[in-house]
Amino acid sequence: MVNEFLITLFSSVQARRKRVIFGLLKRRLTVSTEYWGLRYNLLTYVGLFPHLDQHIFDQQIAQFVEQALLIEIGTDTNQFLLTDKGQAAKQAYQAKHYQIQYMTIATQPLSNVRDFQQAFWLANQVISESAYQNKRYYPLQVDLQTKNLVKHWYRKVYQNDIISEWVTGITEFLKQLPPITANQLAATWVGHQTPGLNLEQLGLPTVWTAIDFYLWELDLFAYWQQFLSQKQDNKQVLVTLWQLTQRQTFLSPGIQTTVQQVCQGVSMTTISQQRHLKIGTVREHLLTAAIRLPKQNFPYDLFLTRDVVAYLQNHLDGSIDEWRFTDVRTSDDPLEFFLFRLYEIYLTKKR
Repeated sequence: MVNEFLITLFSSVQARRKRVIFGLLKRRLTVSTEYWGLRYNLLTYVGLFPHLDQHIFDQQIAQFVEQALLIEIGTDTNQFLLTDKGQAAKQAYQAKHYQIQYMTIATQPLSNVRDFQQAFWLANQVISESAYQNKRYYPLQVDLQTKNLVKHWYRKVYQNDIISEWVTGITEFLKQLPPITANQLAATWVGHQTPGLNLEQLGLPTVWTAIDFYLWELDLFAYWQQFLSQKQDNKQVLVTLWQLTQRQTFLSPGIQTTVQQVCQGVSMTTISQQRHLKIGTVREHLLTAAIRLPKQNFPYDLFLTRDVVAYLQNHLDGSIDEWRFTDVRTSDDPLEFFLFRLYEIYLTKKR
């Protein structure tokens, strides 16, 4: 169950909002949720549990409070801190359970990793059965979109040497892993007369739960996706399958266009008028891009001028998490909040 894992998402030194953590895990995103996800260093977890139930989540947080693992800071904001007991529980959990290693380097959203994982499982079964000329088998149950994607891919790449090329592609990646991990991962796959092993059969730590197994597999596929994104041979059958699953991007086409226009010197007002967008939407595009892009890829200097930075520096001190817009606000112009938030993002990216 997800429940115990949730304690690892809280901090003993930074009060965190439970609604933000839920929104990140569920991928219910607003600019505010993403900003606090950046501050909490939890953006890696966006969409980690897309089927997470709100009621169950709230119940678990309440239970943590009852167990004195969390303490609520401010009833209006639903912010929580780990107690000493909670910090000890977090450390104990992390010592026994799987720790994510590769998701932090993923260059695509987790939804793409999950889609690639599902498509690979079915494609590997298809290739395996094809190697034995077996057309009578029960295919893995995946969603219709994935099933159609694999059918399209197989028709597109089918050739006489597809089996050897498939094996070569898999082997290239497995060599990047410790041998025991590579063997365990491969043993989970379904193939000809091979049902695929489960958690209990793989020789993984006995204290691991289904959540550990889920995170372990997803993490390895995130690593695999990163590996494939750097391949020079983009016509390899495995690379082609991966490319077909990359349907989501960190930045929507609309946000990308906004950033490009701003970098070309187009004002936010002009962008709003030309593309029939609310000026607030344009600002949200830019804040979202600043949150998601590496610091060097966003034009902070176009907005955070020397005068703006000097004013903010003179009126703000202490922890960024404790800053309040009311301390720097001088008018009703929404641009002021945009600059305040952008400055917070910039400083967070510098750490």
